[in-house]
Amino acid sequence: MNEVFATSYFRNIVIPSVTVFLCVFLKIVSRNDRYKTYKREDFAIGLDLSISALIIFIADSINCAIQLKLVSELKSVPQLETIVNQLNNKLIDVPWIILVFVCSIWFTSTLVRKIGWKNDSELRLFCGIILPNIFGISSLVFVANWIG
Repeated sequence: MNEVFATSYFRNIVIPSVTVFLCVFLKIVSRNDRYKTYKREDFAIGLDLSISALIIFIADSINCAIQLKLVSELKSVPQLETIVNQLNNKLIDVPWIILVFVCSIWFTSTLVRKIGWKNDSELRLFCGIILPNIFGISSLVFVANWIG
């Protein structure tokens, strides 16, 4: 089973697919029963995915910082310098990646707000649903690969 979880196919295809399915499923099943079962807007999950990916990224970065602190306190671990260098190299990019994440989420939400709406209650297919979903799924794949 571990061999399946360790593949890039699982990380790049299965995780995002299951996440997208669960997000859409939850939007549909949590809808008030008086309304129709689903709407096009239920498939607009890109910004939700990108925020989730950002939170996961920050949590993993905090975990790396904790590991670095613990490893730095050890004196007798072989290959200590290699582990410290790997963690430092990973953590050095974190502030820039978070900045890019925040700016990208801000840009995408502004794009949806300005040109993504067809009318007061209906999103446009491309700018309101597809483009943000591509961004959200890409964010999730990036974070899954960063962690892996």
